[in-house]
Amino acid sequence: AIAREAGSGAVEMLPVDLADLDSVSALADELARRRETVDLLVCNAGVMPARGAVSRQGFELMFGVHYLANHLLTHKLLASGVIPNDAFARNGRRGTAIPRIVFVTSETHRSPKALDLDRFGAPVPYGVTDGVAWYGYSKLALTTYACELGRRLAPGGVPSVGVHALCPGPVDSRLAREAPALLKPILAPVMKAFFRSPAAAAAPVLYLGIAPELAGDTGWYMHLMRRKEAAPAALDEERGRALWDRGEAALERWLLDGPG
Repeated sequence: AIAREAGSGAVEMLPVDLADLDSVSALADELARRRETVDLLVCNAGVMPARGAVSRQGFELMFGVHYLANHLLTHKLLASGVIPNDAFARNGRRGTAIPRIVFVTSETHRSPKALDLDRFGAPVPYGVTDGVAWYGYSKLALTTYACELGRRLAPGGVPSVGVHALCPGPVDSRLAREAPALLKPILAPVMKAFFRSPAAAAAPVLYLGIAPELAGDTGWYMHLMRRKEAAPAALDEERGRALWDRGEAALERWLLDGPG
């Protein structure tokens, strides 16, 4: 559909399962083998199960998809130079020509008080009533990672990649597709009436990804189309470094693997 709308034969889709770190690593390696260049990476995919679930590697599913998969994917693409940068690959650009990474997170990242790095993605037996709280927890991890990655990609305050994050607001998507059957007849019309369409919700994603006035800039957080600060817990530099180190340790096996 994208190829038809763009009138381009250069559009290609590659498969990846963000609930499987082997699959995420394989995608990054494939792009590196092809010597591709990624100028804009949008990390948008999300999940919200009706009850506690785990990724293929045994992490709590939302934590695994929202944070760990994105940490692994972006780090491997940066380390291989697929996303040009100076911090990891020494092939960075300057000024307004730098690539951009956009993370779609959520205002629910403001709900948790802090990340518990000791339990770090351990499975949680949540249900319908407390699933949103763990969704927010996983989004706090993602937002904290986005802030830390932005700092690491701007040594001396000069970015070689623009890193931004946003909350698109409530979206009439299929995120709640695992809701109990009794609730679905109620949820569907409510979401249709009060939630934004995916096309409308994409506006802040597009803005952070392609707006000319952001060229060469980094560190934006937006809620809908308004710039604001991320939660203090996500901006805390000490906690950001701690999450980075804990994530690197958990992902070490995949980070050490390179293209075959």
